[in-house]
Amino acid sequence: MMPEREQDSLVELLDRLLNKGLVLNADVLITVAGVPLIGLSLKLLAAGIETMLEYGVFEQFDQSTRAWALEHRVTSPTLMAEEETKMNFFGSYSQNQGKAWNYGYMYLTNRRIFGWHKAFNKILYEVELKDIQEVVLVTNVHEEKERKELCIKINNDSVLSLHSVNIESVYDTLISGIYSE
Repeated sequence: MMPEREQDSLVELLDRLLNKGLVLNADVLITVAGVPLIGLSLKLLAAGIETMLEYGVFEQFDQSTRAWALEHRVTSPTLMAEEETKMNFFGSYSQNQGKAWNYGYMYLTNRRIFGWHKAFNKILYEVELKDIQEVVLVTNVHEEKERKELCIKINNDSVLSLHSVNIESVYDTLISGIYSE
């Protein structure tokens, strides 16, 4: 006899398990010298979440999990007292002229400019407007294309570079925010 499927692998087995699922019902009775000591009734269901939802196994669990996630989702960063958002935008930033550009939501308020990671509710960088020494709009080459970047020099001699689709309006709003203090 020759096996029909010679090329099956663990990946294919797991894929089939997640797509189709596995149901196992077992009753185990442990006896010693004919005396039953322990009885186990095992019920096992292994499948992917989509398969379980398709068969109605995880429906209630899924609804309550999604409701909890929606209820606890953070949609905007926490602002300080008497702080107002003047502008928010999605963009990228680099600190101290580093090569790596990180992405996030940028917020310009009447007190500071900061980056915020929505998924982790984490402040990526933060610069008080009073600590800004110089703001310059420059054209740099990034991934073989020219683009405008906002370079912000801070009192501690560090440089924060920002890029966004509407970087000119960010520049104008930032300049007006700095000089209004």
